Order: sequence, then C-alpha cells, then structure tokens
Amino acid sequence: MEFKFNGVGNAANDKIQGIGTFQGGVYGALSIDGVCTISGDIEAESLNINGVCTCTGNAAAKKFDCDGVLTIEGNLRAGEADVDGVVTVNGKKLEADKIKCDGVVTVLGEISADVIEAKGHINAEAIVGDRITIKSYWSKWFPKFLFKVGKKGEGEPGVAGVGIGGFKLSVVDLIEGTTVELRGVRAKSVNGHDVRIGKNCEIERVEATGELFIDPKARVGEVKGA
Repeated sequence: MEFKFNGVGNAANDKIQGIGTFQGGVYGALSIDGVCTISGDIEAESLNINGVCTCTGNAAAKKFDCDGVLTIEGNLRAGEADVDGVVTVNGKKLEADKIKCDGVVTVLGEISADVIEAKGHINAEAIVGDRITIKSYWSKWFPKFLFKVGKKGEGEPGVAGVGIGGFKLSVVDLIEGTTVELRGVRAKSVNGHDVRIGKNCEIERVEATGELFIDPKARVGEVKGA
C-alpha cells in the first residue's frame, strides 16, 4: 500500500494556534499547536499535532506526526505515521505504509501497515502487516489516566493499557504478519512466518510456519509450529 496525496490544498501551509473549531478540508502542510476541533474530514500532505485536537470525521496525511493528543472519530490513513503522543481512532481502521509508535495508539478496529515499529503501546482488535514489532514498556511520563486496569489485571482491546505487576501491556485480539516480534503484549492469537514472543507477553494461541521463539518469561497457551 502506498499513500498518495492528490489534493492541491486550501492553503499551501497553515498553522493552527489557540482554542477553537475550524472546518476540515485539503491542506498542504498543517500544524496544530493549540486546543481545537476539526469539523469534518481532513487531508494533508503533512499533518503535525502538537496540541490537543479532536477530528469529527476521517483524517488522511502522507506524513502524520503526533506529539500531542489526537482523537479521530472516523478512520486514519497515512503514508508514514509517527506517534510520540496519544492517538485514539474511534473508527474501524488505521491504515499506513509505516507506523512508528513511542507513545500510545488505540484503535477500536484494525491496524493495517506494511511495517509497524512500536516501543510504546498499541491497542486494537487486530493488527495486520508484513513486519510487526511491538515492545511495550512502562515510562513514568505516561499519565495514569491513560491506563484502565480491570479486575484481577484483566483488560480489553481499545483501552490504553492493562496492568500486570505495575507493567503495562499492549492489548490486541489478533496479530498477523510475516515477521512478528512481541514484548509486553497480551493477545488472543498471533500468526506469522517467523515469530518471537518475548517476556511479559500473554498469548492464548501462537502459530508460526517458520522460526518460533518463546521467552521463558512469557505466558503462552496453545502453540503450533512448522
């Protein structure tokens, strides 16, 4: 999948500061530093979120960068997505060529990308890609309100993290990729060619058609290998 930007833009470059609401549309380069609501769909050559923003429609950008907090009521489509902040997609899909996440990404549906590299937290119903690497960790800069902990440490997809002994896990129902490497992930099913299950993982079922590694500190149920 290759993202193509076809719009000429309402503005070649624009920067939104302060507090308010503005209409969506097609932009060249758009930077948001304030607290705002985007009404409707938005598409940009590059979209940079440094503030706190809500988009009531869908969002699309060839280059997407979020260091702030963004909530999208629709879907997100990007060429390259870089998340150091917090992104919540309430639609059914996040699609990208490449996703890099050192922050928190929560999607109520599926994440689809050729390459996924996460050292933060990714939570979704399903993650599908070619090369998937998720190595979740706990960092003191994450505000406590981002994490919802259920009874006896149980959680659900769509929340920003699940606690196990103070450690926060990414939560995904299904992970499918050619090469999959996980650490600090809770999943129902992991399928791939070459699969590495690292420590602090809780996986109900793992299937690998190529190489398979399971760390002794991981909790894995059913295992099916080549």
